[in-house]
Amino acid sequence: MIVYIMTDMEGLAGIDHWDQCYDPDDHSPIYQYGREQLTAEANAAIAGCFDAGATEVRICDGHGRNQNKGFIRERLDPRGRIVWITAYPVRLEGMDESVSAVIVIGQHAMAGTINGFLDHTQQPKEVCRFLINGQEHGELSQMALYAGAYNVPVVHVSGDEACCNESRRLFPHAGVTPTKRGTGWATCELYPAEKVRKELRSGIAESLRRRRDAIPWRLPSPITVECEWSYSKRVDDIASVSGVVRTHARIAHWTISNPLDISTWPNKDWSPG
Repeated sequence: MIVYIMTDMEGLAGIDHWDQCYDPDDHSPIYQYGREQLTAEANAAIAGCFDAGATEVRICDGHGRNQNKGFIRERLDPRGRIVWITAYPVRLEGMDESVSAVIVIGQHAMAGTINGFLDHTQQPKEVCRFLINGQEHGELSQMALYAGAYNVPVVHVSGDEACCNESRRLFPHAGVTPTKRGTGWATCELYPAEKVRKELRSGIAESLRRRRDAIPWRLPSPITVECEWSYSKRVDDIASVSGVVRTHARIAHWTISNPLDISTWPNKDWSPG
């Protein structure tokens, strides 16, 4: 059984401040603290996978600011094989038909979620809404659709309560591990980190044992993507791309035939459709 773990940072246990995820200084103590939380939670997830009988675990640093360098290598469980994410077009190394299940940890809720701690979709403070076939979705759905292209289901999700509720609504077959309760966009009530990680480890193991009940998320092509940004320049940047339709100063939509393009923005080097 090969398991793929996708990580983010905003939904980690122990994270309660923007700078822990986004401080621009790689050596800042507050950002290093965030990396420590990421590594500890990754280790709990890796252990849960092997508790359930995994033969291989591929783990990907999905937090964009990290540039694939978020894990503290010397502390990361060596049983997890680090795989990479390319920036453009977005592609996930190691995600293929050989994978049995996907685990998403440290995730946040989609943009526009009330009391979602640091909720956003791909671009914090810039994307207001992201729709797939007319329904609002976020990064969790993007990951599920990408994996679904290979017939692989998301079987467990960890993050704040808002993220877990999003997962329950969209993917009721997947187990969840809440890490905190958001009380506003930038405020939250943390749950005890060690307790969360024990629950994450056992929850992942249980979800993997019943993974055959999980359903990959697949949509027929073409798939319609619509995005509303917080300011019009973002649409200015893509409006001239063939296949992009601008419906408002801040809104554009396009279609994709390949679900692997769900997280890739149109530009002059790639055309949707």
